[in-house]
Amino acid sequence: MAGKRADPERTALPRRADIRGARLAAAGRRLLRSVVRECGGMEATLWALSATGKRLEAALNVGATPEVVERSSVPVADSVVGMVAATGIAAVIGPGHGHNTSVDRKTGTATRAMAAAPVTVAGELAGVVSVINPKRGREFRASVLETLSWKAQLLGRLIADRERRK
Repeated sequence: MAGKRADPERTALPRRADIRGARLAAAGRRLLRSVVRECGGMEATLWALSATGKRLEAALNVGATPEVVERSSVPVADSVVGMVAATGIAAVIGPGHGHNTSVDRKTGTATRAMAAAPVTVAGELAGVVSVINPKRGREFRASVLETLSWKAQLLGRLIADRERRK
């Protein structure tokens, strides 16, 4: 079930800086490494909804250049992860499908394929988890969405637990 989009003026959902707290970041990175392993990708990112709700900010990344990716953001209105955030529906894109290339230009890594799923906390969108570039084949199979959606639920629970402990 798709989560409703949080009202950025009223919500206390965590932002990029909140997610980077030591305990949450360590557990989040472990979950992202399991996304890479179980989905067969090269890199995974947890995107947090910005304070305005107009951008997704890379909060955590496991891949070749986390220090670059984690300083990046993409517009909700012009990105695949943004489409997932706006609709609340997981998606897979393959070669030839358009996507926002701003992060690709910063990292020097071309995104050939991507799978993404919404991350919710208490039924509200908190962000999106994405995995890119399958190690085998040209694109991710639709069946990857089941695994990725489960990992998105776990990330949401991890964030919710952190929020309760504040």
